[in-house]
Amino acid sequence: MSNLTSIKPGKAGTSRVLKEQLLYSGRWSELVEFSYEDDEKQVRNWEGLHRKHMAAAVIIIAKLKPSGRYILIRQFRPPTDSYILEFPAGLVDPGENLETTATRELLEETGYVGTVEKISPDLFSSPGILSESVSYAHLSVDEMLPENQQPVAKNEPGEFITVFLKYPEEISTFFNEETEQNVQFDVKLYTYFMAQGLL
Repeated sequence: MSNLTSIKPGKAGTSRVLKEQLLYSGRWSELVEFSYEDDEKQVRNWEGLHRKHMAAAVIIIAKLKPSGRYILIRQFRPPTDSYILEFPAGLVDPGENLETTATRELLEETGYVGTVEKISPDLFSSPGILSESVSYAHLSVDEMLPENQQPVAKNEPGEFITVFLKYPEEISTFFNEETEQNVQFDVKLYTYFMAQGLL
């Protein structure tokens, strides 16, 4: 067993990345090899992925008011060879803040206009391989506004997004129906509704 008694209480550790080497650069991502020093000062190597330009992402938990329905989407994700049920989401453009990204992406993917209520800290969904940080953006969508009566999404070319509006009490049944169609689930969506006690 490793002897980590030198680490002071309350301190996470002393591991740190020493350098990284680019192995492959694609259109949207980069494969890199990290050289890092572990807590015992041993140098090790690790492979990982960066988004190009180190872009962060926003996960949008949007709720219609006053009905309380959630806005969910389904789209095909090539790396999984599956349709994935997920929250609306998107990458932060250079110079954007998280609030701007959240409202922009909600409009583009679903057609709805929302107001940001709160933003989470930076989080990591797959830190063993991916450097991308994500933040939850909680948005309120006033369904009484004229622009939210018959929303029209502004999907980018190649995006084929299906939008669903679901009451909390419909989530479990809806997920079962999606499972029967071989639809898969984004981990952030699934764990959110598990934490809400809806699954």
